Amino acid sequence: MAKKVNQTLKAKLAKNLEKGGAWLLDISITTEGSDQYVLSTCSAWSNASAAKRYLKQVVLDNTPRKSIKMSVVMTDANDKPARIEGELTYKVDA
Repeated sequence: MAKKVNQTLKAKLAKNLEKGGAWLLDISITTEGSDQYVLSTCSAWSNASAAKRYLKQVVLDNTPRKSIKMSVVMTDANDKPARIEGELTYKVDA
């Protein structure tokens, strides 16, 4: 029987707060006990919903899960989200 190890997907979506700023999506997948990344990507998006759709596709392609829960960490002066983060832990065969 194969040994199971934990992998963690971390996603950070942050808005450039200057006028007309883009959203920066940073995704990383790491294996417990290893300092190497399984996946590490960073991309810029014109709006948050497009970045979230891309993140959902990455979750579907690289994990056994269907979605990731994201929560607002920081808001701007107008109380709109400026930074959104999420973390997903799951088990895979080693």
